[in-house]
Amino acid sequence: MFQMINFNKKYGKSLYIGFLPFLKLSLLIILVAHIVVIASTEDNNIKLKALLEKNHYPLSNVAIFVKNIEKDSILAALNADEPFNPASVSKLTTAAMAYDKLGCGYTFKTRVYIDGTYNQDSGVCNGNMYIRGGGDPLFVIERIWNFVRHLYVFYGLRSVTGNIILDDSFFDTVSIGPCFMDDSMAGNPYAAPVGALCANFNIVELCVRPGVKNEPVKAEMFPNLPNVELSIKARTVAGKASGVYVESEQCGQGKTKMILAGSMSVDAEPHVILRKVHQTWDHFGNILKMLLDENKITVRGKILRGIMPETAKSGKPLYTWESPPLREIVTDMMKYSTNMSAEMLFKTFSGLRDSGNGSWEKSSLMVQEWWKEKGLPGNPVIKNGSGMGDCNRYTALQIGALLKYAWNQKTFLPEYLNAFPVSGIDGTIRSRFKNSRLKGYIRGKTGTLNEFGVYSMAGYALLPKSNYIFVILFNKMNSKYPYQHWEMQQKILEMLIPE
Repeated sequence: MFQMINFNKKYGKSLYIGFLPFLKLSLLIILVAHIVVIASTEDNNIKLKALLEKNHYPLSNVAIFVKNIEKDSILAALNADEPFNPASVSKLTTAAMAYDKLGCGYTFKTRVYIDGTYNQDSGVCNGNMYIRGGGDPLFVIERIWNFVRHLYVFYGLRSVTGNIILDDSFFDTVSIGPCFMDDSMAGNPYAAPVGALCANFNIVELCVRPGVKNEPVKAEMFPNLPNVELSIKARTVAGKASGVYVESEQCGQGKTKMILAGSMSVDAEPHVILRKVHQTWDHFGNILKMLLDENKITVRGKILRGIMPETAKSGKPLYTWESPPLREIVTDMMKYSTNMSAEMLFKTFSGLRDSGNGSWEKSSLMVQEWWKEKGLPGNPVIKNGSGMGDCNRYTALQIGALLKYAWNQKTFLPEYLNAFPVSGIDGTIRSRFKNSRLKGYIRGKTGTLNEFGVYSMAGYALLPKSNYIFVILFNKMNSKYPYQHWEMQQKILEMLIPE
């Protein structure tokens, strides 16, 4: 029609006159719709502030952004352009960049090389064997067992006359991430050290059960390794118990000491406590040695850390172990907020680019470059991939923009959505939204840092009539118990997201 108005000289004037009322009406409709949206947003903001103030939430400590995806309309925005600590919501960026740069089917490879000769008939490796790590986050003990079993069954390995050299140079030697607190006594598994050749998330399980009254608590460690010492000081009591806890500390080169303290009731149920070890490659080496012994593969030398020589690199690997595809690793990372997986992914970005020596500093710059390349707003502070500590900073608008970007990526959106915990169903929000109309409709990544008063959640609300992006960030909250903040997040979403 515009072409007719511009180029039809004979009827141009009459067409313009006929089109003018329609144009005015269209502009009026758009203007009215815009005013309605603004009014609706302001109304929601007023309700939101009233809800927060009624429950004694300082408004300056809250950032919220909720948007209808299809209509591209904002439902509510509070402090949405102020930088906040997002905690584990940072993993949204790590996951999106990993899918975009590596692809959903990417696998991490652990390669075995021989520096010498190998006779497959006798199964004897004359010389050193090198195991070169590729940053596999899911190299858990079951998979290492398969790794060793494949060497035994498929390649006939029976003995190594030299040393087994563990090459973890795909990452640098820094194992504690930026802003990770030095929590060596508590030994929390969410702060385990990171290396390019790690085993079992660098944790051990303590299986704890009561003993005889007034006697020590019973505890067994799995896996039971020479580099981890267990000291049991906890007692079994007849009356009320204080509960048991585990302190973990580094004691000497390559060793971790676990101290089980407190008390346990004589009729208490057995349970498992997870605690980190303070080693990376050497923890892998001890698990590897245990499984080699179980499969009767002898090693005459030692298991050491080192760099694979060029003479070995030039040859074909004896064996290559592949991790599960990236989509499975990201799903595990997101559902259960696994910090170690996030940091190994983060360091992998620069490790791949530079053919090794991946570092937090280099990957941080790469993520910033990727953020700009995708046209995402502003300059968030991204020092690590998991959100640990008090250094990452995003605005609610920036997180909302990231979610909108991912929504438009047909190559990985299904995998991205599938990785989120689902309200009342699984992951970190399995126990939340149980009695809410939003049960099963929220795909939300949570973030919690009690020591900094950070409680956050961001993601998608996928409802039958429409879909929404939401970001809720609480900072500097004084409560020691996160439950009230989880309940407030639910109330906010139930209030703002239409039925």
